[in-house]
Amino acid sequence: ATIPLPFWEHTAMADPANAATDTYTVEPRHTLGKKVKQMRRKGILPANIYGRGIESVAVQMPLEEARSMLRAHGTDSLLELRVEGESEPRPVTVRSVARHPATSAIQHLDFYQVDLSRPMRATVPVRIVGEAPAVVTLQGVLLHGVASVQVEALPADIPTSLEVSVDGLREFDQQVTVADLVLPEGVIMRSGPEQMLARVTRPRIVEDPQALAEGEAEAPAEGEAPAEGETPAEGETRD
Repeated sequence: ATIPLPFWEHTAMADPANAATDTYTVEPRHTLGKKVKQMRRKGILPANIYGRGIESVAVQMPLEEARSMLRAHGTDSLLELRVEGESEPRPVTVRSVARHPATSAIQHLDFYQVDLSRPMRATVPVRIVGEAPAVVTLQGVLLHGVASVQVEALPADIPTSLEVSVDGLREFDQQVTVADLVLPEGVIMRSGPEQMLARVTRPRIVEDPQALAEGEAEAPAEGEAPAEGETPAEGETRD
């Protein structure tokens, strides 16, 4: 089944040093159908490259290299894929990751060859940075909202991640939203500006267990007569 990339892998691409120009080498794939299972047992991952106006190409790459690539870039990041035998690398993004339904092991990758002259949409992770004064001084609780946003830009201009600071959250119920994100030049936000990224809430009030225990000790048990000098409650009689 084809499922979205797990969030922990997607956000691992936040390091700008893992540039969108990283190049990975793949080989043309001639093994098709049921024989692909034998490839996987040998640690070789099947994949395909497709795109607008191009013929789909079957390729393969080492499974460990594919895992490393996904950890470094996730999906939607621009990569260069060099197919052995071709003179020029192809600009691609990882479009989908097929995983085993029981084990979640990677089964297949789809690479989408992009047109560098056409804008594309991509999902970009958001990193919360800084320290909210309302958390430090008021013992508030920082709640996280949406973890990623959708942007549109030319493939080479899509950021690997976006940052938002919580340094300005000084009171309870203050928040930062998508509207607070600063976008690089040429990048258009496609997510709703009102979506919450982080908010400070009041701390949960926990009653003192010792006070509760003392209060229970002072109250007479059910069916027990009030202590001497106490006035019986309404509806009660004293023997």
